[in-house]
Amino acid sequence: MKLHKLLRFSFRNLFRNRRRTIITLSVAASGFAAMAIIAGYIDFTFYGLQELTIRNGFTGAGGTGHIQIFSLNALQKEESYPLEFGISDYEAITKGIQTIDGVFFAMPRIEFSGLISNGEKSLSFLGMGVDAKKEADLLSFFGKDMAMKLDNSALYALQDIPNGILLGKDMAKSLNAKRGDTLMLLSTTVDGAVNAIDVTVAGTITTGFKTADRYYLLTHISDAQRVMQTDKVSKIVAVLKDTEYTPIVIPEVSDILNRDFPSHKFAIEGWENLAEYYHAICDLYRIIFSFVGAVVVVIVTLSCTNTMLMSTMERIKEIGTLRAIGVSSKWVTAIFLLEGFLTGIGGVIIGTILKYIISAIINHSWIMMPPPPGMSISYQLQIYPATFFIPLIAIVIISSTTLSSLITLRKVRRISIVEAITHV
Repeated sequence: MKLHKLLRFSFRNLFRNRRRTIITLSVAASGFAAMAIIAGYIDFTFYGLQELTIRNGFTGAGGTGHIQIFSLNALQKEESYPLEFGISDYEAITKGIQTIDGVFFAMPRIEFSGLISNGEKSLSFLGMGVDAKKEADLLSFFGKDMAMKLDNSALYALQDIPNGILLGKDMAKSLNAKRGDTLMLLSTTVDGAVNAIDVTVAGTITTGFKTADRYYLLTHISDAQRVMQTDKVSKIVAVLKDTEYTPIVIPEVSDILNRDFPSHKFAIEGWENLAEYYHAICDLYRIIFSFVGAVVVVIVTLSCTNTMLMSTMERIKEIGTLRAIGVSSKWVTAIFLLEGFLTGIGGVIIGTILKYIISAIINHSWIMMPPPPGMSISYQLQIYPATFFIPLIAIVIISSTTLSSLITLRKVRRISIVEAITHV
């Protein structure tokens, strides 16, 4: 029997029992659609975590940006006093980095700590001196269209208030502080003394992480430097036009620093090396999604095997007749394998259409997901195309329908030709 005749014969067999074929196609299509939607949700989740890490960050540390530049000593040694290994030429470095193609902007940051008081109550804080406009622009950076929009209005408000600060939501509640209130900010200077300045509450901010909102505050770079009595910053953060540019831009940043500031030693880190929390969440999600995917594969395989077994048992006489007229067991096996293969292809095609219909419905339904554990930001559920996973899922589905045909046929092949022909 020639291959093209075998294909035609197998294809026509699919229409001999439409009920059986529709059931098998439905199982394969629904399995493909389910796995593809799960893959799209995985893609959305990982991308969302990536952009949250870059733009907003976790634990109140601020968004990592795409690249951070430190003094090399700051990573290798313990500081004897605040900003001992800070960066002093940060303005020139920032301007140099912004000349690189692919860099959106660069900005300095100061990390510091101390006490904040309303006169009656004092709380410890972990604060950051920032360029308010650029930090707001970082929150506005979306890469590709994101379903979760981060509120940057408080940062824009900070620009207009000299000596202004933004308090974490829970910290402001503890201090009973409102916009326009005057507080006292105390911190240790680079000389080891205690210094204090008056600051004005410009508003409140939420990091999305409840624990961080109890001790987090932001202020202007100039005010942080004033209270610490220094002209240095802790780090410089570079924000790129696209996250994919990160491995390309890092060598260019290194070249500029080595060329223009040969007397300084810098450490350059991409966002992935700074995102321990991101990697921990991703590892957890991979385990969960892998388990769910494995369950779906098992269900699809068992369902297909059961359906194919039923159809094969109904065709025992047909198998016996084919073998009686001289068709070898090899060709009978090939017929059933091709039927399973064609069923898998049909299931993938129908499942692809089904997946895009369901994804479009979900994406336009504005389904809001609850905040992840420990966070306070909800987000809109989205299903991404996940084109990388689609071929892999198609292979799994086609393999399941094809191999399920082989498994069921092995049972029938043990029956003799006479028994097969006389089977009732």
